Amino acid sequence: MTGLEYAAWGLFGGFAVEGLEFSTAIRRNKGWPWQNDNGIGPLPLLISVIIRLGIGSGLATAAGLSDQVSGPFGALAVGIAAPLLVEQLARQIPLNPTPPPETPPTGQPPAAPAEPPMPVEPAAGADSRMAATGGDHAS
Repeated sequence: MTGLEYAAWGLFGGFAVEGLEFSTAIRRNKGWPWQNDNGIGPLPLLISVIIRLGIGSGLATAAGLSDQVSGPFGALAVGIAAPLLVEQLARQIPLNPTPPPETPPTGQPPAAPAEPPMPVEPAAGADSRMAATGGDHAS
């Protein structure tokens, strides 16, 4: 199959879902869905359907050309499941990643790294006192 064929089957899958939802909305509202009190007119509805069909078509094309699906039924299924696929992919990729640990969340510049502690050298004559007391520092 070609990319265009995968796209067409994905488009049909999306159209099938949108058509069934639209049919249900007509029955539920006993008329056009935009004629109820929710304030959504026909233009936003049309735009949302076009977006949904485009996503289904694009995902079916991508799945087909990358050999994730092998035929019309697979492309149709991707078109039907497009919103769920996008939702699951979005869960895997955080859209607002947390800042790296070295950047404080307050926007302040990171603090300078602490210098390693300097080794403490024994005072002059400390070796002889330690030997005389058996290693005890108390005199």
